[in-house]
Amino acid sequence: MRSPLMPDLGWFRYRPAPRRASAADIELVTLFEAGGAAEQRCEALVRYFLEGFLAVATPDYERAQYRGMGSSHGYRVAGVEGFARTAPLFAAWIAGGRNPVFAGLAGRRGVDLRQLLAAAFTAGADPQHPGYWSDPRDFSQVLVEASDIAIALWMVRDSVWPLLDERAQSNLITWLRRAATADRPTNNWLLFGATADAVVAALEGRAVTSLPAYERFKPHYLGHGWFSDAAATRVVDYYNVWGITYQLAFLRLIQPGYDSAFLRDAVLASADLTAHLISPRGIPIMGRSVCYRTAASAPLAVASLLDPSAERHGLSRRGNDCVWRYFLAHGAARGGTLTQGYFGDDPRVLDNYSGPGSSHWGLRSVIPALLHPPGSPYWTAAEQPLPVEVGDYRLDLPELGWVIEGDQASGDIRIIIPLNRGNHPALIRYTSQHRLGELRRRRAYRPDNHAAAYDAEIYTAAAPYPLKS
Repeated sequence: MRSPLMPDLGWFRYRPAPRRASAADIELVTLFEAGGAAEQRCEALVRYFLEGFLAVATPDYERAQYRGMGSSHGYRVAGVEGFARTAPLFAAWIAGGRNPVFAGLAGRRGVDLRQLLAAAFTAGADPQHPGYWSDPRDFSQVLVEASDIAIALWMVRDSVWPLLDERAQSNLITWLRRAATADRPTNNWLLFGATADAVVAALEGRAVTSLPAYERFKPHYLGHGWFSDAAATRVVDYYNVWGITYQLAFLRLIQPGYDSAFLRDAVLASADLTAHLISPRGIPIMGRSVCYRTAASAPLAVASLLDPSAERHGLSRRGNDCVWRYFLAHGAARGGTLTQGYFGDDPRVLDNYSGPGSSHWGLRSVIPALLHPPGSPYWTAAEQPLPVEVGDYRLDLPELGWVIEGDQASGDIRIIIPLNRGNHPALIRYTSQHRLGELRRRRAYRPDNHAAAYDAEIYTAAAPYPLKS
């Protein structure tokens, strides 16, 4: 019987994620372990995630209902996430000048990514379509997804936008404009509104002189390209890597005349800092949204677009290679999607707001790389070693409240938080009580592991906190 206090948001419609690796999963791991051409590996990633998307997408592609643990936002919102966080990968493939038609996909004659995206944009923004993405209401999760949809649309403004009829274009502009102006938390969500605003202006042929949401966020700047992700207190974590820096870079690309110097400098500074957090042995993960871990190298990738030097290109490729090779080898991809944990699925470190498609923010390290055309200097520049492969280092970052240490011999990287001296909080296990709570509430009810994520003195790549019992 349904509880009048807890409306059913489709909790029992989620299907469990596959437990065993498929032949496609193993093939992808083998390809990355073998090394070889970076372009070939990127193409393999796109093909892998395209096949995974097609297996779970609705007929018009506007939603993708991936298998896995559900979120507190409900099944339909999870479907929007599944599309929104995967579509930029396809858009970047097209925008980089590659053949948009994929042949040789299992059970399909061929898939034209232009037609796929055109159908999805048309259906998703149509209030009369059963797969409508929903109204962008104040504080709704769809405000987050609107930013990825906007970025995807901007990337294919010359190839897919002209395929849409006048009504579809009008629906998209209206939907994005509403997403840009809706009220939202005073954190990284402000950048999602700014991005939607910037894309609407670009599609209308306008250069912006003001992005109010961005201007509300900018005072959170701390230094080194990083920001606090809260208005009242200092919150420093990897959202600077896979959220904030990525969004800032696309604002700079979409509206190149707006706050140009600051945006470029912040992105490049963040890339320089982030390079010190990546090792062939992983990353010293801490904080929220552990399942986005394959986007750890995103700042290096977007920096290669704003400063297309041989050194930036080579460092971006090395960062992406280390991140993807490491996590794929440890089970981060399963069944055509990214798993919901640090390695495999792990409810202890999966936030209640995260659903099966949420992990595809992890594609944000690949998307900028694909914007470089085939055979361009990005793909031919000599690979550059990461800082931890060059020598030992210690970065004192009082603005962030961090010290970062790298050890060349072991490949280990440590984040030390002096304010947390002596703290060693343990992870809370996911128990039968959590499972029972989810069944009763029909909502995600996973452990609150904020203390383990933020309050420890040391976070290390060699022994990441999600692997501790």
